[in-house]
Amino acid sequence: MSKHPIDILSLGAGLLFTLFALGYLLVPGSMGLTLVIPVMLIALGVLGIVGAVIAQNRRKAELEQL
Repeated sequence: MSKHPIDILSLGAGLLFTLFALGYLLVPGSMGLTLVIPVMLIALGVLGIVGAVIAQNRRKAELEQL
């Protein structure tokens, strides 16, 4: 049985939303939309770039093995 590759974008988005949910539960006064929306968009953008770079490196490694 082979392992499937980790989807870094999905994993990161899940962790990001979990952290925001915990922030709302623990400190609801400091979690305004003026903070949450920009941080969420920046983090998802960075995760997308990281995911693209990792996918490109995997494809490159697969081509080198041929």
